[in-house]
Amino acid sequence: MEVMRMFLLFVLALALPLPAQDPAVVNPKIVKVEFENDRVRVLRVRLGPHERLAMHSHPASAIVRLTERSARVIAPDGSSRDVQGSAGEFTWQEPTTHAVENLRNQPMENIEIEFKKAAAPSIAASAPVHPAAPGPSGEPVALQDEPHHRWRFENQYTRVLEVVLAPGESVRLNQAVVQRQYLGKEWEAPERLEAGGVHFAEGTKKPYTHRVKNVGSTTFHVYDIELLP
Repeated sequence: MEVMRMFLLFVLALALPLPAQDPAVVNPKIVKVEFENDRVRVLRVRLGPHERLAMHSHPASAIVRLTERSARVIAPDGSSRDVQGSAGEFTWQEPTTHAVENLRNQPMENIEIEFKKAAAPSIAASAPVHPAAPGPSGEPVALQDEPHHRWRFENQYTRVLEVVLAPGESVRLNQAVVQRQYLGKEWEAPERLEAGGVHFAEGTKKPYTHRVKNVGSTTFHVYDIELLP
């Protein structure tokens, strides 16, 4: 009888599903860690045509899509749903466990910012009301009131602003980064930013005033994802 009981326990243990893993461990060729600190981890997820990323888990995440999206999302129970999306989209995703298959004939790529300390569900904020005329063009304005900074999302963890500058266009002086000019100083040397790149800048205790100008020949398009206190 003792032998039978041990056998049954062994069979039951084998029947339990394996816990989902860190996506960067499941397939480091698909998932690359771009940046990590105590609050966030930034992942670049790139699936080749019809490639599949096995079952894995994420905490709450902010996602920026670098390419078109046509994917099959598979849940731990085996159910699935097909999802679509456009390049340049932003979405917030609550904690999840899933596998993902690229249904496209082209690569599919996302930047995913995992919020390590997002313990409670997201509470989305209402879109702010911007002033119709934020004052004379030479005066500094709050970052969220600068006309080129388009509010896209906000909750208790993050504020997301989309910034689009045509060639030669510059933002207004704002408090809070392609060529920068700080209040009372000359323009800095141009800085080249690669398409799809990820950059992290530490916050400052004291706000500073600056503006950014696109000195390139193509549209400057970024998402400014701020970590809230």
